[in-house]
Amino acid sequence: MNILKWVYSAIVVSVVIALIGMFGQGKLSVSQATADDAERTVHADIVKVEQTLSLVEFDLSKKAHLLRKTRLEFYVKQAKQADLRGWKFKRDEFVERAENIISHHLTQYANDIAQETETYTAQAI
Repeated sequence: MNILKWVYSAIVVSVVIALIGMFGQGKLSVSQATADDAERTVHADIVKVEQTLSLVEFDLSKKAHLLRKTRLEFYVKQAKQADLRGWKFKRDEFVERAENIISHHLTQYANDIAQETETYTAQAI
């Protein structure tokens, strides 16, 4: 009798899981975007980061530049998803990370240019 209870319970749980999978269609999952999400406008901070990102130059032959650009695109994408879900804290965190990477990249880029200028000037003298 005890074995029949376990078998019956296993069948009921399996059917419930199957029904949720068939009728849920992923609606319980927060990671999936819908068609309505593409039409929504994103937060002004995300737009600002995207505009800044479009102005920044990357030398993709350098591994560090390629990595920074990839990470920036990832953080902007994550910020958009967080904004669409209404996760303000996460959105702000991803925007801040992207801004920090852009700031670091521009600082490093300026330092590299200054070093190249010094080297060129020293060689010219």
